[in-house]
Order: sequence, then structure tokens, then C-alpha cells
Amino acid sequence: MGRTKLTCTSCIVLVVGLMVSPISCFAQNAIMHAKFGYDGIADCEKPLVRDFAVRVEGVGTLNADRRASLDVTGIALGIAVKQEHYATTLGSKPVEAEYGSASLRVAGRRHLQAIRYYPNNSVIADLYVTGKTCVLKISHRLNPGKRQYTFSNPLGGLAYCARPRTVRTSCEPI
Repeated sequence: MGRTKLTCTSCIVLVVGLMVSPISCFAQNAIMHAKFGYDGIADCEKPLVRDFAVRVEGVGTLNADRRASLDVTGIALGIAVKQEHYATTLGSKPVEAEYGSASLRVAGRRHLQAIRYYPNNSVIADLYVTGKTCVLKISHRLNPGKRQYTFSNPLGGLAYCARPRTVRTSCEPI
């Protein structure tokens, strides 16, 4: 599998720039399979944009053989901006991504964690699935000494923004 450039739009799940794309991971050994969505808003200083809305949709799968995958589509201004695919096994290292790196961790039997690392911050998406219950939690963490969040800008370069706000998350086992 070749390297894929990952942007914030691909990780909000992962905000201005973590994405629904059906995947071919309907493996019989899947112990977790869920569809998720995230709506977020950010006020950015560079470029100067207030209430910039981002939608992220995707599907995550965790298999009994310790393999996990995540397919995501980022939507900004109503346009599908970026589609990404993450594939990993328990213990894998982060992969290089545009302006940083990204990782997909098997954090537990029914818990996937996607992390997008930017120069100033990290975006963390935790996906929990148990039976017919599914929860998606998004968190943003500034690196020590930093004051603004940075994200890949869909128009190119980095965007410098205030802390992104989560408007809505959705998650459903499939």
C-alpha cells in the first residue's frame, strides 16, 4: 500500500481541512464495524474565516486478527474535499502525513483511536463500539507552549485557528 497524504479534513476524525466512503472490510472476522460522523466549527485567523464548518464521515473496522481500518471523507463548504484510508495492526507506528503524521490505534477490544498530529496540536478521535451501542469522542490538544491550533488548509498551507468546537457526533454499529 502506498503512502497517503493525510489532512485535518481526513481526521476531524480528524477541522479546517479526520471523512463516508464504503469500505471492503466486511470481513467475517470483524469484531467491530461502525459508521460515524462529526460536525465541527472553527474560527481561523489565517486565513481569516469565522465559523468554518467541516463534516467528517467514515467507517471503522476492528478484526479479530488485530487488524484495523478506517475510511474517512472530509467535507468542507458542502464539497467532499478529501478521502483517506488508514490500515493498521496493533502496535503499528504513525505514518507520515501532510504537515505532520497520523496513526490509527487499536486501543481495546472495541475501541479504535485515530490521532492526527499537526505542528501545534493533535486531533484525537475515539470510536467505541459495544453490541448495538457506538460512541464517537473528538478531542483537540495543544502542544506545550503553543496558543493556536494548526490544520491543513483545503486551499493549501496551514490554517491557524482557535480551538475547534464539536457541533455533533454520530455513530452506529453496522
